[in-house]
Amino acid sequence: MNKYNIRDFLRAKLAEHKSTLKQTSYDMDKDEYLCNDSQTDYVYDFDSYVESNFEKGRLPASPDAILLGDKRFYFIEFKNQNPSSIDKKNMKDKFEKGTVIIRNLLTDFIPQDVEYIFCVVHKKQSSMQAYQRGIESTASRLGLEAKNKELGGFYNKIIADSVDYYQRFFKQLQC
Repeated sequence: MNKYNIRDFLRAKLAEHKSTLKQTSYDMDKDEYLCNDSQTDYVYDFDSYVESNFEKGRLPASPDAILLGDKRFYFIEFKNQNPSSIDKKNMKDKFEKGTVIIRNLLTDFIPQDVEYIFCVVHKKQSSMQAYQRGIESTASRLGLEAKNKELGGFYNKIIADSVDYYQRFFKQLQC
């Protein structure tokens, strides 16, 4: 285990939770996937990690997936709904409790230029919905930027946008 490279450090700890973006984006209520990408490597099911490491009746709210880059750590929450329908309290709970769990998981990690990015991926919107959404970012409306400051600024970036934004920004994704 390399305590300087985040991908190597967490790969061993999360090995039994290896997954895909497609699997971690599954919405049981709607029986559909928000993302169809099964090709991207170094994706881990964070819900599975939490279920196997915490008491069944006391599972903390947590984001869905972790994607590890060479020097980037992406913490991902999939929301198969419009941003205006996202439950702010639940989102802040997942953000806060997930951050606490990750910090504990990284206790022995010595970061070397790692960028921590929290991503909320929601369903595609029409251009009219995006226009009506206005200038204020979804991350700000959900209270994630303020929560990040409250938690000591663990994340370098918070991106809360539609799945089509991520497709444009990350060309390799097959969502």
